[in-house]
Order: sequence, then C-alpha cells, then structure tokens
Amino acid sequence: MSRFSRSNLGVIGGGPGDDLLAALVSRCTFGVTEAEMSLARSLGYWGYLEYQLAWDMIDDTACENFVQASYPAIKMSPNQLLTLTGGDATNQLRRARIYRAVKSKRQLLEVMVEMWTDHFNIYNGSAPTDSMKVVDDRSVIRPNALGSFPALLWASAHSPAMLEYLNNDTNSRTAPNENYARELMELHTLGVNGGYTQADVLAVARCFTGWRYVTGGATTPNVHTFLYNTGTHDVNSKTLSPIFDIAGGYQNPVVIPARTAAAGIQDAIDVLNILSVHPNTAAYIAGKILTHLWGQNPPQSLVSALAQVYLATGGDIKQMVRWTLDPARISSAPWKFKRPLHLAASALRATSATITQTNSVQTAIGAAGHMPFAWLTPDGYPDKVEAWVDLLLPRWSFGASLMNNEYWNSTTQLGSTVDSVPLMAGAVSPASVLKQINKVIFGGKMPPQDLAGLSQYIGVSNPSNTKIRESIGLAIGCPAFQWY
Repeated sequence: MSRFSRSNLGVIGGGPGDDLLAALVSRCTFGVTEAEMSLARSLGYWGYLEYQLAWDMIDDTACENFVQASYPAIKMSPNQLLTLTGGDATNQLRRARIYRAVKSKRQLLEVMVEMWTDHFNIYNGSAPTDSMKVVDDRSVIRPNALGSFPALLWASAHSPAMLEYLNNDTNSRTAPNENYARELMELHTLGVNGGYTQADVLAVARCFTGWRYVTGGATTPNVHTFLYNTGTHDVNSKTLSPIFDIAGGYQNPVVIPARTAAAGIQDAIDVLNILSVHPNTAAYIAGKILTHLWGQNPPQSLVSALAQVYLATGGDIKQMVRWTLDPARISSAPWKFKRPLHLAASALRATSATITQTNSVQTAIGAAGHMPFAWLTPDGYPDKVEAWVDLLLPRWSFGASLMNNEYWNSTTQLGSTVDSVPLMAGAVSPASVLKQINKVIFGGKMPPQDLAGLSQYIGVSNPSNTKIRESIGLAIGCPAFQWY
C-alpha cells in the first residue's frame, strides 16, 4: 500500500453530525481548523457556504494590512514595479500568496484564486512578466475569481502579462503569432478536444493582431497597460469553423467581417463573445471547477449538469460553485490529495502558527515542486494526485521542520513558528496529548492506524515539550493529513 494511500481515512469533523460540514469546510478552505468549524456550525451548511461566497462582505483587514505592509509590491503601479530588482516583485507576490492562503478569512476566494491562477497560468520568473503578473493577479484573477467566467476571460485577454507571456505582443498582420490564439481555445475555453481546427487557430490569431501593451521603462507613461495598435491589425475578413456559430448572427461557416483598422479591435471581441457562451467552453470549465472543488475525474453526469448551470447563468462562477458544493454532491466527493501549497497552509492553519514572514515556507513549498506562479508552461500546475506523489520527502519533513522551528529566525523574530503550549490546552499525559493532537490536527478523526503509530511514539510517560512538538510534526506528516 502506498505511503499516502487514502484507504480507511476518516472524515475530518468535530462529531458524528459534523462529517458533511467538515467536508464542505475542507473544500472551501486551505485547511480545516477548530475556529473555522465553530464558525461553520454557528452558520449552518448553507449559511457558511453563502458567507464564503460573499467574500467582499468578509472583513479581512488584518490579513490585507499585513500583506500590504510586508509585501508592498502587490499594490505598486507598473512604473513602480519596474524599479524593483533581483526578483523582488516575484518573491513578494509569492509570499503574499502563501500568507493569504493561511491567514485570509476569505478562504473560498483564495481557493478559487488558486484555481484560476492555474487556469490562466502565467510564469512570472523572468522579466517582464515578473512585475506584470503582480498587476494581473490583483486586477484580473482576484476580482473575478468568484465573478463570471466571461468577465474573467475578457480581463485575461486584455492582460499585458498574458499578452506578453503568450507572445501576442508580436502578433501582427504581416507575421501572425498563433500562441495566444491556440492557448485561448485549448486551455482557456473550448479545451483540447473542443472541436476547433488549425485553420481556426490562425484565424483567431489574425483577429487578435494589434492587441499589445505599452512597452518601456519605469518613467514611461502608461507603461504595461493594454494597447490596441491599429497599424499591426489584419483588416481582412476571417473565417472560422461552423462549430463557432452558436451565438447567432454569423454566417455558417462563421465569418468575422472585414473592418477598418480603427474598428478591428471588434474582431477579437467577437471571438471572446462566441467562446464565452460556447457549450464546449461550458463543459470544459465545469470539469475544471469540479476537479478543483469536488475531486479528480468527476463523472460525465456531473460535468454535463454543471455545464448547464454555466449556460443558464452566463458563466456565473458563484452559481457553479454553489451547485458543486451542494450536499448532494459533496456527500459523494472523493478524497483529494493536497498539493504542496495546500499541505503547508493546512499545517500552518491547524497549528495556529504565528507568521511574520513567509520566506522560508516559500522555500519549502518550492522544494516540494509547487512554488507559486512558477509553472513554466501555459497549462498551470496539475490538479491530480499522480503529479505529486513522487516528491514525498519535502511533504514528510514539512511538519517536523515547522515544529523544530526551522522556519523561524529567533534573532530577527521573522518566519513561522508554533507555540505548542496553548495548542495542547493543558494536556500532559500521553493519552491527553494524543487526544489533543488528534483534535487539533484531525478534528478528532485521525485514522486508527495513524493514531496507533503516534501513540507508540509518544510512549507511556508524560512527554516533554520537545516530544510533544515532534509528535505534532509526525501527525502533520502522517498519511491521512495528506488528503482532504
């Protein structure tokens, strides 16, 4: 049996009536905590879900004050960002991402930000996308993560970071570049089996000629903002396959009419409008949301049903999330394997870690293969267990390193640390310590085989504080904690 087999895993929850509620909380957050479960119990199943969906009504001042003070780049203008050097913009964005995953009260928003960041992936490890992705994160992904997919698609298509990353800044009437057009259909909307052809890729690329951004340096006015360049747009008509004739008003095959250069921006807008209401897009996005929130390999019946929700609501993400997280669906949801960011965040959340800096945690997550915004190819970090089970050592060691204060600098008082004394709530005997660790880390539902192994490690004598900390680290590294 695999070290990370999910066989015989219990459901995280605080009691027999909490199982379904705990499953909901685990899907809405980066890790179940006692405080989050108390909130969910007070609000009830639907009340808690609606609370998380209404993310802009949640007071997250403490979290946002911290990230803006600690990582000021996330609020800088493009001109200011261009003055930063040495990967500073990249690292500040990554560290803010980690902190928000752990400490934000807007947990469902953060979960969906993670999904859409991968869906509209932009590698930000090199210039100029390192600074441009900071703006993309705050103006494209975050405000639209629980909005509508057409609005999110529109914002992404206009994003200078995306135009640069997928080479549309070099797409011109004399030298069409197909990269963005291909990924727009393959990864952002229709899916690889969405029915488009290579001829469609070229036609869509021609529609997007002229979509660029203002280039320059830190003193350039409006630098790194969207620009439509009339001089590089292809003014001729473009023909698309009949599969695109789903919005009405077009010939069959679909013809994007010839337009003047000044009016030519409408060509790409027509394409975006068609793609955003296409049934294949609805099915593709439904599959993505189900995989992220429900589980890997969702059955076609669920995908088809959620696609209908997309089409009926105009791609309303909240409605799709609400449908996915309905008790009727969650009660049958499979266990999901935590990706490294999720694993680290859930450990920090469960232990009520004090975080004054996320630098060292960022390094640990990177060692596990999940550095935020660092996936090179446009498909984004994979959301399937097969992609993560081979890099095990960093996962095993995270809890031990956390409890050994390896992510904390006692001189500078910066990093992440756990105070095990309040965490243990007065537990001193082996049985009480075991019970408290089970309660804090697993909500009282630690599987028997893991519980037995931890009991054996704690021993029969009252454990020292060092032994208690080591035991907490072992609990975080045990098989059951790898799943949710």
